[in-house]
Amino acid sequence: MKFIFDFDDVIHNSTTHHKELFLVLEKYGIPRPEIENYYKKNRTLGFSLRSMLDYFVTLGRIDASKKKSLYDEDMGDRKKFLNEELIELIKKLGKYNCYLVTYGNQEYQQEKIDRTEVASLFSGINIVQGSKKEAIERICEKHKDEKVIFIDDKAHHFEGLDFKKYPNLKTILYDEQGLNKLKAEING
Repeated sequence: MKFIFDFDDVIHNSTTHHKELFLVLEKYGIPRPEIENYYKKNRTLGFSLRSMLDYFVTLGRIDASKKKSLYDEDMGDRKKFLNEELIELIKKLGKYNCYLVTYGNQEYQQEKIDRTEVASLFSGINIVQGSKKEAIERICEKHKDEKVIFIDDKAHHFEGLDFKKYPNLKTILYDEQGLNKLKAEING
């Protein structure tokens, strides 16, 4: 069995992290509605913390000299946002059975992955700017004689996958029961 994991809100509790980021930015004097508006407009375009900070520097909301310290403060210890129970399960499954396919800005996603130190748990990492379809189906093709389970917290990433061409593919929506669903599939 092969497993394809999403990063944000599956392996890394990104929603919790963004709440903390918003608090940090508020501490620097940026009103919450401005932060939320920027994030909503840019998250589907491949959100980047550097771009967000540049935007607020341009508006005069952040002093340019504080940009680096703000970035470092936010990027800091990303390990505290890891889904530790899932990480332990991934370790048991083994590197050669696990892949990471994540959506987002290449530089930002890679830095989050690097700072969490999870890269060594996966035999392949794909950071995509659009649909995950091609990356998922490429893994299914490579392992067409094995069951492939794709775990993501957003159902729209399952849309368009070719289940007829890849009958070995199964999806699991990683919601509040996601870990239990994954364990049941492994043990099933």
